[in-house]
Amino acid sequence: MADAKTKALAFIAVTGQRACHNSFIEWAKGDSGTAAYTVSSVIFVAQVVCVFIGWALAYSGGGQNDFKKCFDTSILTKFAHIGMIYALGDIFEMESVNYIDSSTYTVLSQSKLIITALLMWILDGTAQSVMQWFILFTTSAGMLEYVLVGKSKGGSMTFSAVGISLAFVKVVISCYVAVLNQKALKKDTNPFPVQFSCLKVSWAITALGYMLVKDGIMGNGDLFGEWTYRTVVLVFAGFILKTLFNQYLLKVLDAIWKNISEAIGVILVYFGRVVFLGGTFDATVFNAGITVVLACIAYVLSKEGAKKKSDIGDELNPATYPDLTSALLRHRRK
Repeated sequence: MADAKTKALAFIAVTGQRACHNSFIEWAKGDSGTAAYTVSSVIFVAQVVCVFIGWALAYSGGGQNDFKKCFDTSILTKFAHIGMIYALGDIFEMESVNYIDSSTYTVLSQSKLIITALLMWILDGTAQSVMQWFILFTTSAGMLEYVLVGKSKGGSMTFSAVGISLAFVKVVISCYVAVLNQKALKKDTNPFPVQFSCLKVSWAITALGYMLVKDGIMGNGDLFGEWTYRTVVLVFAGFILKTLFNQYLLKVLDAIWKNISEAIGVILVYFGRVVFLGGTFDATVFNAGITVVLACIAYVLSKEGAKKKSDIGDELNPATYPDLTSALLRHRRK
């Protein structure tokens, strides 16, 4: 079990990286409106590196036996469809930032709380409390305010109906595939590095297929485009670290803190855009972002609190006082 210092450092590191990830995507484009590199090549290279990392972890943790499991066709098949869906999510994410700025994308991505709640209600019948629905509505209002105010203010913020649509599709994909991945990981008994590498194999193959079709057959044949040092930073400090940090945070903390980390990242992305990417600070837009962050944190904490028993309920429960109960029963018999 990790100590408090390790947990705090993990939370800070993941929050910082999460905030930088979408900014890296925008920064890697440089001064051009769209990326000179191909979206598919970035995703493909990042996932191939992750495959090798998974193999290395499997070998270091379980030796030759676990390493051989990474090539087991039954395990590869089990995670194939999940990796394909994850790859689609990456594609929509990368494409959306060609149409909207990183801070807008990060705010819109918080709609995953609402979409997840709806999916859980429809698919699993998991109900939300009245308070939680109102918090979700507040989150929606905050996101809408952010987009509308930012659009009316103009400035350095970038908006597009296509970009917003791509961002929402990415969120829906992420919510759906997260449920599939959680179920698959729980049912499968293999070590995590084996699962991780098998998931990344199909992820990389899907990215390769997208690259061959979009940039090869339907494009000009240049599969990688123009890579610069910024592209390399995006691959390693963006996609690869994001994957590794996410898994480590879930290991030392839990999903509650992961969601809070993502919410705090909204404000960090906004400040990052202002400080490093030439954005203009606007108090109204910033306040809308703060509204989204606070609503997200309130919703996450409300779900955590629902799992705990009421202190008042415990005080009113006679079973909490066994000695007093037995004494009263003896007195009654007399």
